[in-house]
Amino acid sequence: MNKLKKSLALIATLAIASTAFYACGDDSQPANTDSTSDSVSESESESESESESESESESDIDDPAPSAEIKVPETGDKLSILCWTGDDVEKMIENFTDNTDYTADQVEYVNVGSKGGEAREEYANYFAGDEDADLFVLEADWILDYINNDEYTAPLADLGFSESDFDGCYDYTVSIGTDNNGVLKAASWQATPGGYVYRTDLAEEYLGAKTPEEMQEFVKDWDTFTATAKKLQDDGHKIAMADTLGGMWQVWQYNRAKAWLDADNKLIVDDYCKTYAELAKDYYTNGYVTKEDQWSDGWYAIGQDDSTMGYFFCTWCLGKGSMLSNAEGGEGGKTFGKYNITAGPSGWAWGGSWLALSPKCDNGTIAHDFIKYFTVDATTAKDYALFKSEFVNNPDVMKSIVDDGSNKNDLLGGQDQFSVLYESASTIDMDGKITAFDAQIKDAFNQAVTKYAKGDIASYDDMVTEFKTNAAKIEGITVE
Repeated sequence: MNKLKKSLALIATLAIASTAFYACGDDSQPANTDSTSDSVSESESESESESESESESESDIDDPAPSAEIKVPETGDKLSILCWTGDDVEKMIENFTDNTDYTADQVEYVNVGSKGGEAREEYANYFAGDEDADLFVLEADWILDYINNDEYTAPLADLGFSESDFDGCYDYTVSIGTDNNGVLKAASWQATPGGYVYRTDLAEEYLGAKTPEEMQEFVKDWDTFTATAKKLQDDGHKIAMADTLGGMWQVWQYNRAKAWLDADNKLIVDDYCKTYAELAKDYYTNGYVTKEDQWSDGWYAIGQDDSTMGYFFCTWCLGKGSMLSNAEGGEGGKTFGKYNITAGPSGWAWGGSWLALSPKCDNGTIAHDFIKYFTVDATTAKDYALFKSEFVNNPDVMKSIVDDGSNKNDLLGGQDQFSVLYESASTIDMDGKITAFDAQIKDAFNQAVTKYAKGDIASYDDMVTEFKTNAAKIEGITVE
């Protein structure tokens, strides 16, 4: 049994000894047993705990039992985890199998062959067939469509979980993973706050900013961010402050105060839409943002050719093999390690992923253990955070990493991105702001704004007309 497994066994023993169940933020700390029995001395309690720990670590028992009975059958030969990309799932499987008694041939990643937004339809097609499906990943923009459909998702209670098991997680992730009937259907392993990731060499040369704190003064709000973009142009530096309209959009769409639909699923087009559209046009016209499209090859090229000061990136853009790595040209690339992160003009978050249970699942125990490993257990969550530079769904874990300075990101020249993003994560508020149709609505709006910014649509009113025309094609919503 490896070192991490022994640590887990010790935690399990202490939990059993104190008759307490631990959720996300608690099971990294030993239980307080001072009041469990007046007749047992402190030395006797320590001796008993040591004896139980030794016995536990030598046994095959790894974790405490689930909160309730697992109702999912055990007839499958391996755990299948569906997603549209292996960026997270493959690393999760590697970390899970390296630190548990499960082997790599017991867990498989299944690529559904689509992009994130398209996975909404691809999953439905996949589930209509006979292929194996145990767990699958859901995205914030369309998670509600799945957790409110019992044909697609089963309650996590079927794996023995109760909602209290996730008490240590960020509240918004539990809320979003809960369906309209109050049933918890999905659990997230991550929080996704974002910041402004910028070129340190260019910031010092053009702005005199030598530290992230100094750079923040140039980007601390949108008025200041725009003024800095104008200053660069006025000084003769043909460099954009923002990477792409898509990058700007991620920040702005998060800060929209209302959901895109009202209670009757009618589309809401408010003043916030106009404010962003006019800003996007101003940035595009004046060179404050590059002409590249997000996700294109050119999006990565601008990270090395001095045409942009920085990117709007969130937590999952900053790890190994991520977007930032690609923008730097990989290890040894032209700008590798020449970036730092700062909070930027406003707090924001980008997306988020949840693990959901398929009604077809036939590997109950390993499905339970996989979800518990990444979303409930603080020790293994911390191990994964450091393994992948992942901002995990546990504020206590993230604070401990920030406090002990254990994370150094080579992509950021050794800076700890968590020290910047931890404060932002505490302000994430997505409750009541998302709908089951967000992926389609936001895509329609962003396409219309992009055309307006480029001059392909003459006026804002014409832009709104095009947006509404395309939004009206979305089945299930009303456009007036």
